Amino acid sequence: MEIFVRRLPNSTTRLDLMQFISAALKPKWYLLQFSPIGTLGHCDICRIDDPKTKQVEYHGIVQVEPPSVALSLINRLNGELFKTKKVEVRKFFRRSSKRDRRRIQDSQPPNEIIEKRKQDRRRSGITIDFLHAGITSDKVTPTRGLKVLTH
Repeated sequence: MEIFVRRLPNSTTRLDLMQFISAALKPKWYLLQFSPIGTLGHCDICRIDDPKTKQVEYHGIVQVEPPSVALSLINRLNGELFKTKKVEVRKFFRRSSKRDRRRIQDSQPPNEIIEKRKQDRRRSGITIDFLHAGITSDKVTPTRGLKVLTH
C-alpha cells in the first residue's frame, strides 16, 4: 500500500524520509500486543510547482507492506513533527485523467453539481516532478529520468 506524506520541509532528503518511516516501522509493544513488522518499499519525493501562486510544495509517496502495517503507520505518523514541521499522512490514491467522471458524462449535469465544481480543490497548470535522489530545494534543476506531469 502506498502512503502519502504531505507538507515535507524544503530541506528534506529521500534518506531523511526513509529514516522517518523506518523508525515508525520498528516493532513496538502496545497493550500486551506486539505490533506487526512491515517493510519499506520505494520512497519518492514529489515537488509541486504552482505557476499561479509561485509556490513550491514537497510531498512524499512511500510504499509500505503489508497494508495492515501501512494503516497503523498512517495513524501513528499523522500529525507528527518531521524536521520542525507537522506532516499529514494518509493513504495515497492514484488518479487518472481518463477516469475523470467530469469528462466522461454525456448529458449536462444538474446546476448544484456545476456550482460545486467551481469550488473544486484541484489546481490546473501545476507541474509535478518526482525527485528520486538528492535534497529538495527551491531551484529547478533539470535531471535525467525526471518525470514531469502537467494537470
